[in-house]
Amino acid sequence: MRDFVGPRRPRYLPSLLALGLLAAPACSAAPAKTASESARIVDVLALEPGEVVADVGAGDGEWSEDLAKAVGATGRVLATEVAADELEKLRERIREHGLANVEVISGDQESTGLPAGCCDAILVRMVYHHFQDPTAMRADLHRALRPGGRIAIVDIKPQTSWRHLEGVPERGGHGIGPDELVRDMTASGFSVLSRRDDWNGDEDRYCIVFGR
Repeated sequence: MRDFVGPRRPRYLPSLLALGLLAAPACSAAPAKTASESARIVDVLALEPGEVVADVGAGDGEWSEDLAKAVGATGRVLATEVAADELEKLRERIREHGLANVEVISGDQESTGLPAGCCDAILVRMVYHHFQDPTAMRADLHRALRPGGRIAIVDIKPQTSWRHLEGVPERGGHGIGPDELVRDMTASGFSVLSRRDDWNGDEDRYCIVFGR
């Protein structure tokens, strides 16, 4: 299975681990998951029991597990990944933690693998700026999200000291600015529902929620 950011990236879309390996020494790839951020993500997505939510670029499934708790036994989490090793870690977490409401989906460079109209909500955390074909991926996300659905994108503002990744569109640095993201998403049929430019106490990161 090909991955989204070139041959060296070990995880679906933006492998948080890979970010750390490819970044300049002074930079961190992504903050460790905290209870406060987990609660904020559930809040901005307005998740309710019984809903279907996708975790795009799920990695080993740590965020999928939190989403699974939020939607409960009557809800469902669709965890999408590309890299075989991460898919195995994801499946292992599901087995070990008894996450009966989490389904693993394998994607590729142009598609999440999500069925059309399947999701009430979608989480894309530290993933978007790694899309090799963002236009195709935006169309795929739009297709997967039900009318009235929400998609939360957490990402990082451009970091010019980070090495650019092969195959990823050049945007003046590693990351993507929030204004550029808004232009991308609105051009693809989404509307802005909320925007937080200082996400979880980090001025370099932001969270924008879009609706369909």
